[in-house]
Amino acid sequence: MNRFKLIAGAIAVSGLSLAFAPKPVATNSVESNDKIELPDNIKAIVEAKCMGCHKPDARNEKAREKLQWVKVPEMNLEEQEDFVAEMFEVIEEGEMPPERTVERRPEMKLTAEENAAFIAWLEKEEKRLKGE
Repeated sequence: MNRFKLIAGAIAVSGLSLAFAPKPVATNSVESNDKIELPDNIKAIVEAKCMGCHKPDARNEKAREKLQWVKVPEMNLEEQEDFVAEMFEVIEEGEMPPERTVERRPEMKLTAEENAAFIAWLEKEEKRLKGE
């Protein structure tokens, strides 16, 4: 009988400790479904017109430090929000690719279709980040 009371007491204590255990705190970490995903059409644009300057081994130090596209999928939620906001600005203002690059290589300029695709993708990402 004492053994039964001991076991029942242990189970009760375990149950209570689980009931009052601290709940996980939401963090700004990135879950697999919370990552920025680049659809194929955006990947193609990035590879053709952005990656040359915005990759880990790029010669342009300023561009390399500003953004590395290979790191975008691993951004935490705060970084994603900053990224999307900044991308809206540079795409809508026509700041990327820079004028100097387009003067030397006119084919690097985003076409109207590429620009529209980028904006549509950014709008989708913005809605995802807002939980819409």
